[in-house]
Amino acid sequence: MKLKQTLLAAAICAVAATPALAVELDKPNFYGNLNAGALKIEGKDAEAEAFELELGVQGKAAIDQGLNLNYAVEVDLAWAANSADDPTTGRDGEADVHVKEAKFWLPTRYGLFVAAPRGTSGQWVEIYGPINHYEYNVSRADPRPDGIFAQPDRTSGTFAYHTPWFMKTKLVFAAITLNDSNGKDADGRSVRLVHKGDNLGFAIGTTQLVQEQLPPFATDDYLITAAGLSYQLGGLALGAVWENNRNSPYPLDPQGKADFDSYGVSAQYITEGGAGIAVGYKEKDHDYSAADNSVYTLKLEQRITPQVKVWAETGQYDKPVVSPQGALVTDTNYAVGFNLTF
Repeated sequence: MKLKQTLLAAAICAVAATPALAVELDKPNFYGNLNAGALKIEGKDAEAEAFELELGVQGKAAIDQGLNLNYAVEVDLAWAANSADDPTTGRDGEADVHVKEAKFWLPTRYGLFVAAPRGTSGQWVEIYGPINHYEYNVSRADPRPDGIFAQPDRTSGTFAYHTPWFMKTKLVFAAITLNDSNGKDADGRSVRLVHKGDNLGFAIGTTQLVQEQLPPFATDDYLITAAGLSYQLGGLALGAVWENNRNSPYPLDPQGKADFDSYGVSAQYITEGGAGIAVGYKEKDHDYSAADNSVYTLKLEQRITPQVKVWAETGQYDKPVVSPQGALVTDTNYAVGFNLTF
C-alpha cells in the first residue's frame, strides 16, 4: 500500500504546484482489430472461432508546458463470442469480456511514465514480438497459452518508467501491484533493455513475482528471464527468443521440479503484392521431462486491401497442451480466417 500512497501523494503535489493548467482534449480515435475464421484442434470439433474482436479508443489531453497525457481503453470480445452458447461456462459469455487496455502514459523530456490498471505486457511485446508472426499459434501464456512460453501477454496494476532513447536504446522499469492484501506493495517487478537499430534489434529482461503472490506451495520468488533478437530487411523478418524460468509454480512433478527453458525462432516474408509466408519452431525443455513439448508453425496470408487480409495457419504439436487442471488447451491445429483493421 505504501507504493500506491506515495504515487498518489506525488501526483497530488504535482498538480497543486502547477498553477492554472489549461487542458485541451483532442478528439479520440476509435479503432478495431477483428480476426475470425474456422479452427480445428485435434481432440475437438471444428468450429467458427473469433481469434480477436478488439475495439478501442485512444486519445490525449494536451496540457500547458508541452505535456500530453495519452490514454487508451480497449476490450477484447472474442472469449465472449466463443463461449456465449457454451453450456459448460454457465455464464453466457458475460465474464469473458476482457479489458485488454486501460492505461495512461505521459511522455516527457525525462522519459515516459505509464500507469496501467490493465495493459498489454511490454515484456511480451518487445521481447517476444520478433517471433509472433501468427494469428492463433502466438507465443504467450495468457489468455490462450501455447504451452511453450510462460510470459503472459497482459498485466494488471502496472506502473512503468521508460528512460529517454539514447543511441536507439532504452531501459524500462516496472512495478506490478496484483494483490493488495498479501503484505507486499509490489507483487512483481520487471526490468528490460531494448535496442532498436535500423535492421537489427534486441531486448532482454527479467520479471520477478514475489513468493507471497504465488500459490501456497511455492517456496521462492518466481523469476522469468528472456531475450529476443530481431532482424528486418525489406519484406523479410527474422526473430529468435529464449526464456528461462526459475522456481515456476506450474507444473510440478512429484519431486517438485519446476525449472525450464523455452526457445523459439520464426521467419516471415511479405511480398510487395501482399502475399506472405511465416514458418517457425518452438520448444520447451523442462527439468521434468513429461512437461517437454515442441511445435512447428506455418502461416500463409494474402492482403486484399490495406485493412483486410486472409490467412491459413497450422501448428503441429509434439503432444497436447493441457491446463494444470488437466483440460485440453490446444493441440495440433488448423485455422483459416480473415483479419480486418480500422
